[in-house]
Amino acid sequence: MTEERPPGPLDPGSPSIPLSDARDRTIDLLSECFAQDLLSMNDFERRLTLAHNARTMPELGSALEGLRPAAGTAGDDGKGPLATIPRLAPDVPSTRVRPTDRAIAVFGETKRVGRWIPAQRNTAVAVMGSNVIDLREALLGPGESVFTAVAVMGSVEVIVPPELHVQCAGSALFGSFEQREARQSLGGPDAPSVRIDGFAVFGSIEVEVRRTGESKREARRRRRREKKERRRKRRRRR
Repeated sequence: MTEERPPGPLDPGSPSIPLSDARDRTIDLLSECFAQDLLSMNDFERRLTLAHNARTMPELGSALEGLRPAAGTAGDDGKGPLATIPRLAPDVPSTRVRPTDRAIAVFGETKRVGRWIPAQRNTAVAVMGSNVIDLREALLGPGESVFTAVAVMGSVEVIVPPELHVQCAGSALFGSFEQREARQSLGGPDAPSVRIDGFAVFGSIEVEVRRTGESKREARRRRRREKKERRRKRRRRR
């Protein structure tokens, strides 16, 4: 039987995560949370049953709904298993989200970091300078937030958390547009998501997934570890 694909936030033109792979990832996450005493036995069994019985991505997302780290618990630092739980609900209501915003760096540096509220449509421009858009602690409104990145002999870096659904579309002329670690969402149409459109001329635009507090070097090491772990799991299944 053909597995269903999630409606809403996923781009039909981009590759989707197979439901079976998403289910395995969800079960692994629940097991790790249970091992770290973040779930009771009853809650773990309930969520596990939802994951096994899920026939669509939104149904699978319900197995993780409401699972958030409490202050002082494992995962509260953004580096534990809870760091991969998708955002199933907006962080702020639409009334707090501005229609537009822009960050422009000309022969200088501009940063958007920490807890901030991106607009519905955002423009990041770097002309012989650098622009950093860090969304790891950003408070997102419902639906899609759009970022347009332009780099002219400069660089634009967009940092996104693991749980956020991101779509990218860009091009470069004598430059680079690079996305590392594409992410798919298990949420519904109201779940926060980000679309990044970019154009680089003699410059670079980079979209990278990092956990809260994780440096570029630490993210690179984590990706290598995760790649080795995926290979080991594939060998065990054979």
